[in-house]
Amino acid sequence: MVDFESVLNKHRFKYKKAFGQNFIFDEGILDEIAEAGGADGECVVEIGAGAGSLSRAIAKRAKRLCAFEIDETLFPILDETLAGFDNIQLFSNNVLELGIETVDMLIGEPYIVIANLPYYITTPLIFLFLKSSMCKSVTCLVQKEVADRICADDGGDFGALSASVQAVARPTKIRDIKSWDFTPMPEVDSTLIRLDRIDGAELSDGLETFIKQCFIQKRKTLVNNLTSVGINKQELTAALDKLGLAANVRAEQLGAQGLMRLYKELYGEKE
Repeated sequence: MVDFESVLNKHRFKYKKAFGQNFIFDEGILDEIAEAGGADGECVVEIGAGAGSLSRAIAKRAKRLCAFEIDETLFPILDETLAGFDNIQLFSNNVLELGIETVDMLIGEPYIVIANLPYYITTPLIFLFLKSSMCKSVTCLVQKEVADRICADDGGDFGALSASVQAVARPTKIRDIKSWDFTPMPEVDSTLIRLDRIDGAELSDGLETFIKQCFIQKRKTLVNNLTSVGINKQELTAALDKLGLAANVRAEQLGAQGLMRLYKELYGEKE
């Protein structure tokens, strides 16, 4: 068992708010995250290795761990806390700057993501991996309110974020984790969620843009939102009619899969 806080103090590590650094050292929680993500025997990608606490829990189970960390002051700490593991590769790259095609090429095999994501880049990171042809699932800690929005299936919380995720993945809330379980303590609680990819589904740039356009103004009809960005009204109403939908329907009434079907109908993508 590693005393992570002692190692951090020894290296005079300073937490950096700009990197969204809020670490977990509770071994029980860390093991639960690794297990919930399905790390056993898998190739796992971790974003934000931090002090290596979650990395250790994953590496004990995984075939291979590819951990990304952009704070180079943590590398000597990781050398110490991850000593003895021969199945870990540490990358200093920013995955958002690399792009998903390069990330997939670096990993080189199908993988799952398990991570304590920095709050400030949660959505871009989730979307990045939902655009991968190799990522099978994403299990991550996010702000509780973000988890509520991702998992919402109707009502006020259902919007562009919910629809974009649910068009290509099945979200599940695993458990809430209190703010005091983190060091330093953030202002809000977190939720561990798992997103399992729907077979063959990828969040293309076109689909992401389309869903955002559908929710430009949630109270407006789908036709009003989409024609405001230049989509032909006759083609749109014809597509809605073909799908058995009224011309005055709102985006939230279609749900994620309904919006996916409309997108395919409009842009000719095959099921």
